[in-house]
Amino acid sequence: MPARKKGYGGARQDLSAFSKDGKVFPIPSNTVCNDSLKRISQLIDCLKEKKVTFHLARHTFATLFLSEGVPLESLSKMLGHKNIATTQIYAKILNEKVGKDMQKVL
Repeated sequence: MPARKKGYGGARQDLSAFSKDGKVFPIPSNTVCNDSLKRISQLIDCLKEKKVTFHLARHTFATLFLSEGVPLESLSKMLGHKNIATTQIYAKILNEKVGKDMQKVL
C-alpha cells in the first residue's frame, strides 16, 4: 500500500513519488546495516576486533531491555515477533546468565 498523508483540507496525497517502493523512508538491507555497523564499530576501541552485525545489535537490544525490566510482551511487539515464545528465548538467556553469575559467587 503506498504511503499517504493528509494534506490541507483533509485531502489525501499520494507520497509514492518520493520513493520507488512507495515508502516514505528507505528500509536498508541487512548488508547495508551490517556495513554501517562495521564502520561505526571501527571507531570504538573495544569493538574494533568484534564482528558487529544487525543480528547481534538486535539481540543486545532485546537482552538489555529485558534486563532493565521491560515486560516481555512489550519487547515482543518492539521486535515484531508474532509469537511471544520467540521472545522468551531472551528471557531464558538472562536466567542462564543469572545462574552462572550465582555460581561465581558461591
